[in-house]
Amino acid sequence: MKRTIGDNLKIARMKSGCSLNEAGKRLGISSTAIFKYEKNQMKASLERLEDFAQIYNTTLDELLNLENNLDIKFTNFKCKSNISNVKEEKIKYIIEDKINSYFELLKLSEITFQNKFGVHMISTIHEAESLATKLRIFFTLPVKDPISNLVYLLEKNEMMIITLPRNKDTEDFIGFYEIINNVPVIVVLEESTGYDQRFSIAKYLGELLIINQGNKDELTTEFALSLLIPRDGIISEFDEKRVKIDFKELEIFSTNYKVSYKNIINRLSKYEVITPSNAKYLNIHINKNNIEEKDYYEKPFVYEKLNAKLNAKGIIK
Repeated sequence: MKRTIGDNLKIARMKSGCSLNEAGKRLGISSTAIFKYEKNQMKASLERLEDFAQIYNTTLDELLNLENNLDIKFTNFKCKSNISNVKEEKIKYIIEDKINSYFELLKLSEITFQNKFGVHMISTIHEAESLATKLRIFFTLPVKDPISNLVYLLEKNEMMIITLPRNKDTEDFIGFYEIINNVPVIVVLEESTGYDQRFSIAKYLGELLIINQGNKDELTTEFALSLLIPRDGIISEFDEKRVKIDFKELEIFSTNYKVSYKNIINRLSKYEVITPSNAKYLNIHINKNNIEEKDYYEKPFVYEKLNAKLNAKGIIK
């Protein structure tokens, strides 16, 4: 989809943090006029574009750059229900800018990502669990072993993973996933603990892989948990039937598999290693004592690596 000068004006304004009213005041025109410029209902002179560039802290070249833009649909864009339209649009522009920059780095590096994962018709919990097992086999991971770094594994297999820093502009963002130019893209917000972020990425991976018109949320949750906490891993670590689980066992499993206590207890109960009453007791113990998992965080690396390499070669600045 080809960009217009109006698109560039709106993107520049959003990046600068200016509202329509603020931009109008700085230029001595109405907010309605700013809106019309952005909708291409009014054509800006070269002098006016220079004024825009100055107040938005950008360049005239950027405003005149009409190269093809990626067609990002934002069908699977998730945010809190009470978010304002202005904030939602700003987050979308942040995401769009990051994705466009990522593809530009790939192009300059002469690298092409492709979708290696395909899609799968899934209708049952068992099939979702089976798909997670098949993906582990594709990754050449033993079916019971922990995934040491999920982000690294997905980036290694040509998936685009982006994390947005948590701040006042992005705090209402939840997540985004889409196939763009045949590349699977997942965008998540940096979480205070890496466990929630890791689970979100696994779940959005399931959303990209699974086709289902009914209980898709349930199936993608099962896929994510099965990928991160495989049945064979649970049974290997805890045995098939237990009367009691020492909390230290949960702590060690959480550290090794990099999953939350609540999700471990969920799987122990699902596979009937412990009874529902035991699961309830463990959850009460965690909540009552405000027990948190050890600090852990996974960070995408491909974008930064490409950026640093191209900078070192003098291709970009």
